[in-house]
Amino acid sequence: MQEAAQSECELNRWHEQVKLVFSQLDEKQRRLVAGLLSNTVGRGGVTLLSLITGLDRKTVRRGRDELDNDLEDCPTGRVRRPGAGRPPVEKKVPASSGN
Repeated sequence: MQEAAQSECELNRWHEQVKLVFSQLDEKQRRLVAGLLSNTVGRGGVTLLSLITGLDRKTVRRGRDELDNDLEDCPTGRVRRPGAGRPPVEKKVPASSGN
């Protein structure tokens, strides 16, 4: 019984440490670290990391896939692929009134 409580305490501590580390990472780094940790956990790792980090399961899986492909499809020096992300917002210039 005491071993189970200690194990649960260690698991909770690990979860908190993972959350702390993720709070310091950018989007690409979070995805890759989540993929790495999900590989380490094994079966159920994608779901577990999704629950711990709040990342979508597809994002964790994509990080895992990128690592499996040795980051060949990941552009260096960029967080997102070219064209990814929100489109730029055009500033609206108010029309002048002819008064």
